[in-house]
Amino acid sequence: MLERSSWLLQNQINPFPVSGVLSLDDNGRLRFTLDAGAASCMLGWLEKALDTQGLKERINNGERPGVFDLPVSQQKITWPKSLGGYGLKVEDGSRTWIITLDYPSGGGISQLIHIFKGKGTSKPWKDALAAAGAR
Repeated sequence: MLERSSWLLQNQINPFPVSGVLSLDDNGRLRFTLDAGAASCMLGWLEKALDTQGLKERINNGERPGVFDLPVSQQKITWPKSLGGYGLKVEDGSRTWIITLDYPSGGGISQLIHIFKGKGTSKPWKDALAAAGAR
């Protein structure tokens, strides 16, 4: 089982990061679950994507809503260089989810630091996802 605090992005231009936990279980299922910190994030775009409402209230009441729970072998998973080496895209057939393993921050120097940090951060994930049959 692999698990890491991560951020779900609306897109790469206006990311509106939402904090949560990315996990990969021993059965090859990739999940993103919102954590307590997500209650302070902008959740409107995510509620629209999930066709739900009240995420902030649910989180504040102790619930940890799941965003996705996908079999890795049926997903297209990529690690675009534009995400600095620490972000992945998961295409589930109806939506592309963008997840970063480090907090997404702007600026050239910050991105450069993340690119070097991202290699060590993302390697275990890349290896585990490949072993689970990611396309």
